[in-house]
Amino acid sequence: MLPPLRRAAGVVTVHDLAFLHHTDTVSTASARYRTLVPRSVARASVVLTPSQAVAEQVRDAYDPAVPVVAVPHGVDPAWGEPQPRPEGLPAEYVLFVGTLEPRKDLRTLLAAHRLVPGAPPLVLVGPPGWGEQVDVAGCVTPGFLDDAALRSVVAHASGLVLPSRDEGFGLPVLEALAAGTPVLASDLPVLREVGGDVVAYAAPGDAEAFADGLRRVLADPGDPGLRRARAAAFTWARSARAHREAYAGALA
Repeated sequence: MLPPLRRAAGVVTVHDLAFLHHTDTVSTASARYRTLVPRSVARASVVLTPSQAVAEQVRDAYDPAVPVVAVPHGVDPAWGEPQPRPEGLPAEYVLFVGTLEPRKDLRTLLAAHRLVPGAPPLVLVGPPGWGEQVDVAGCVTPGFLDDAALRSVVAHASGLVLPSRDEGFGLPVLEALAAGTPVLASDLPVLREVGGDVVAYAAPGDAEAFADGLRRVLADPGDPGLRRARAAAFTWARSARAHREAYAGALA
């Protein structure tokens, strides 16, 4: 949110427009962004987004008179370091990382997993969210993990699956790639920006497509070196420089 301005220049970051395009998946508090975000965009000298996909969405939704600049996130180099095997988890597992809320579409993931007999068990990492809660009986649910524990869990997964209906960037995808872990994700423009051709994709909401993708990932995980090389292009130093340039541009 960008507060009212007098003579100061303002920069606002719009992380995603789920509150506009997927109203059934957001909390009551987030729904208020439908009024607040356009006000902030109108006040701004520069609008930042974490991806080109969201930048295009902002332009289409609000037609801002100011520059909309995509500045991708980065990934900590620690994600590429060898990790100890996590305790208390199965020897093999399929992983989801994220808040357990409607936009992440766990229902599709659970349905897809049931269509793959013999698949490793599902591990769902993340805090509880809002909205209708799906039945996760039979899944391993360690809850929220700190960075060190999460890196270990991601590094040793058979694959990470992100079945989201919408994302602003897709940090779990980038972190998994940095760890060398195979990824299956919803076929969204924003996730293709992050994953390129080293990620497997399936149509959002299509359990059979995700089941097929899961079979492929488990049967042929691919080259972890290519995944790490893809992630290496996303650094926090690069992100910081781009943010600094955008803030300087707001003052020009």
